[in-house]
Amino acid sequence: MKRWFSLRLLSGLAALMFAGYLSGQEATQNKAAPAKPPADADGYFPLTPKSKWVYKVQDQAVEVLVDKNEKFKDEMCTKVDTLVSGKVVASELYCLKADGLYRVKVKDDEIYPPVRVLPLPIQKGASWEINSKVGAQSGQLVKGTFRIVNDKEKVKVPAGEYEAVLVEGADMDVGGTKTTVRLWFVKGVGLVRLSYKIADAESVLELEKYEPATAQG
Repeated sequence: MKRWFSLRLLSGLAALMFAGYLSGQEATQNKAAPAKPPADADGYFPLTPKSKWVYKVQDQAVEVLVDKNEKFKDEMCTKVDTLVSGKVVASELYCLKADGLYRVKVKDDEIYPPVRVLPLPIQKGASWEINSKVGAQSGQLVKGTFRIVNDKEKVKVPAGEYEAVLVEGADMDVGGTKTTVRLWFVKGVGLVRLSYKIADAESVLELEKYEPATAQG
């Protein structure tokens, strides 16, 4: 389970997942960014309540469920829960902005500055920096650069074969440990595969099933 939580943190940064602005960059963005995100902005990370993903992490099945929309610091965000054996073991808050999808909170810990999970619009070769801290007191620091390696990457997981947006963070600094992270996002489905490598050890998360909110009623 410790390895799973590391994957989830990276994955939005995740160190996961991704790219927060430095304080100066964030201030500039707040002045210039349009008020509304593109109409299909959440296509690569569906945020409709009751959307559900089932992943396989080694021999462990893990569910990720979109719970509800709620306000955080005057912004409308979406709460996403992680469940193991039907029990919620972690919660995160995501916020969709004009320039991308941001992770703003993990469990009770605010992420400062927020980490951009995906930039909008999607563009092959785009890169962004991360320099964020999870938790105000003695929080874990995540630093590095993410890049969209390919916007038409072929990937095969238990749930099927897809054409994905491949995001890579090479040699990320996660709490003082060098880590390489790769994430595959599919339009209309979300995250289908995630891998992270520390030294010669690699861990992989793969999608087994995705249930859109409409399919669950």
